[in-house]
Amino acid sequence: MTVYTLNNPHLRMRVSAQGACLLGLEDEQGRPLLRDTDPAQPWHPGQSALFPMLPLANRVAGNRFELWGEACALPAGELDPDFFLHGDGWLQRWQPVTLTNSSVTLQLTSQNGPFHYLAEIDYRLQGASLVARISLTHLGESPCLYGAGFHPFFWRDEQTKICFLASGVWQEGAEHLPTDWSSRLAPHLDFRQWQRPQGWRNHCYGGWHGTAELVHPTRQQRLKVVSDASFLMLYQPDDASGFVCLEPQSHAANAHHMAGHPGLRLLQRCDIMSIAMTITLMSELIDGCQA
Repeated sequence: MTVYTLNNPHLRMRVSAQGACLLGLEDEQGRPLLRDTDPAQPWHPGQSALFPMLPLANRVAGNRFELWGEACALPAGELDPDFFLHGDGWLQRWQPVTLTNSSVTLQLTSQNGPFHYLAEIDYRLQGASLVARISLTHLGESPCLYGAGFHPFFWRDEQTKICFLASGVWQEGAEHLPTDWSSRLAPHLDFRQWQRPQGWRNHCYGGWHGTAELVHPTRQQRLKVVSDASFLMLYQPDDASGFVCLEPQSHAANAHHMAGHPGLRLLQRCDIMSIAMTITLMSELIDGCQA
């Protein structure tokens, strides 16, 4: 397995060609900003610090969808026999395109189920920021619906708080699929003001403002996440996990079965879609939420 170690005066990261995953992102003091993965030990992409989601994010009900009245069956996922979970990009080996001391670009060609695509992912350290971008080019003869996203696992402790703006939420239901949309945010689902996520969370927020923040009071540290995505998944398995996921994604969870396919892109041959995300280590710790 090839692992690239990249750094600048502010940050250090490790990128694996397997799954185009990050295995770690640290500040200049060596403190993890994302959870750490030891490549010397057996691991799979779901245990990484960050992995890309493509050509879709999350799950699709019934592991199939319809386009123009025709059924499109999805393959079973390698880590989930019931769903094409997060697509297949995070489970394949990518090839390097360019490499510098502070950046790497990886590429993947995949044909799986109704999807046939060329993907490129670029990770680069710019000052105190990690800048990431996924580009997808459809190679198939027939048009297909595409989506993408980033699945970072942010380090947290019991004092970590998060804040972001969204117009509503789909809460998790059976089989980890979303329930009905609600623009009424119960207090434990409302992150317009700083609060600590507690217990199991796996909800999709829509109308996302494109900015989210995490603050670590014990470290006197603040992180800012910025994306051009309109949807944000909040995932945390339990309070003892040591991480919380804020996942920018181009489409709603299970958008393949929603009216209008919110956020999905219908690509013809050679059409391109992209999604970007920046994680910045802020220089100041402030009390007010800037999301």
